[in-house]
Amino acid sequence: MVTRQVTTRYGIVEGLAMQDPNITAFRGVPFAAAPVGEYRWRAPQPARPWTGVLPAHDFAPISMQPMSQPTEFYGREWSVDPDTPTSEDCLYLNIWTPALRGSGTAHCVDERQSKLPVLVWIYGGAYQCGSTVEKEFDGSSLARRGVVVVTIAYRLNVFGFFTHTDLNRSNGSNEPAANFGLLDQHAAIAWVKDNIAVFGGDPNNITVAGQSAGSASVLAQCASSMSGNLFQHAIMQSGGGLGVFNKHLWSLEESQHNGERFLSFLGVKSVKEARKIPANELLDAACAFPVPPDSGRDGDWPMLVNWIPCVDGRFLTGQYGDSLLSQDRRHPIDLLVGNTTGEFTITRSDGTTVPEGELGNIALARTWIDAGNPRPFFYQFDVQMPGDDAGAFHSSDLWFTFNSLHTCWRPFSGWHYELSNTMCDYWANFMRTGNPNNTSHSDSPFAEWTAFDPHKPQAMRFGRKIGMQPLMTVD
Repeated sequence: MVTRQVTTRYGIVEGLAMQDPNITAFRGVPFAAAPVGEYRWRAPQPARPWTGVLPAHDFAPISMQPMSQPTEFYGREWSVDPDTPTSEDCLYLNIWTPALRGSGTAHCVDERQSKLPVLVWIYGGAYQCGSTVEKEFDGSSLARRGVVVVTIAYRLNVFGFFTHTDLNRSNGSNEPAANFGLLDQHAAIAWVKDNIAVFGGDPNNITVAGQSAGSASVLAQCASSMSGNLFQHAIMQSGGGLGVFNKHLWSLEESQHNGERFLSFLGVKSVKEARKIPANELLDAACAFPVPPDSGRDGDWPMLVNWIPCVDGRFLTGQYGDSLLSQDRRHPIDLLVGNTTGEFTITRSDGTTVPEGELGNIALARTWIDAGNPRPFFYQFDVQMPGDDAGAFHSSDLWFTFNSLHTCWRPFSGWHYELSNTMCDYWANFMRTGNPNNTSHSDSPFAEWTAFDPHKPQAMRFGRKIGMQPLMTVD
């Protein structure tokens, strides 16, 4: 076992060399204090420095959440172990870096190398579940392409998105009183910017990326005025753009009213009492909590209605599109955005289907340009996943962009692996320069990926064939 150490601002942390000895992984590195006790439903507090060496050999417990069973579709897909430890003490991140050499020393960045681009990955799961331990999020392949990969955890469901008028008083007027999961993500990105140089990463070349609710979280980070120049590039995979669950956020008042309903449901009178409820009991109650009676969403998963981001007036000051357009864009952000062809479709009364997620991404791309950002790069993933006729289902592109097909149960063929290598190369190029094309080699074998044109929308289509295709769903 080869160990490698670096010194962060909080202390020495020790990682392990991977099967590829050029890659070092650090797992379970704290980026904030444990959000427990009086810190439940507060903005993340700074991590506490430690003495000695912190062994970062294993993943930390994942955020509190209802666990998928292996018999469920996504439980099987991501190989989620229902016995994976969960904890309210969950604010940890993981790092894969190709920049360290030697063993045992706390100063082993290869100074001959220039600083490497950095990926900060935010997992999805409808804001209710998900974790960094899922097999598809192995950062090794991107690290072999010269990227420092960071996967971050954040509070979910009731732990990350409960709010109440009591929080304005108990937390103090200078502290946000909602969107704690989004604030966790913000704190993790800030930690990366402050510490990633000792892992060989460039703090001024950070890409924030995610899928599904993780993609929507990236949108939130881009829309927040608190982000400033924390990152330079963004990747939004299967997030619905300005459609699907990003169409309209609750106001703070609506979310606080729902919080009042929840305290009544718990049988307590104050946030102070609710903070004393054991985490498992609180999660069980959150799972059983019905949707608001006037919401018109009786048939929806109650957790996805009750525990979601809101316009809190601090981190999020408006709806996503409005916030993007109102920002002083002194720090333009490069964007890569797209969807799978089998997700977020709705059927009209005449029987035709409409790809709502794709339309939402087109709306986002146009707003992105109007806000003064560079023209984004748009993609579609169109691979019929082998093994169960599931099609190009929601988030199925993750195996390909992380190039982690070898960890999946599906019977992939040779062309799948070739496609995965190509997609991973495009993604790594984007993380380096904000452009998925290999601009340093004019003889690149890859198809040229042209930026989004709002007057003639096209997308890079990834399937058995790779190439630009018109988006046919524009009205």
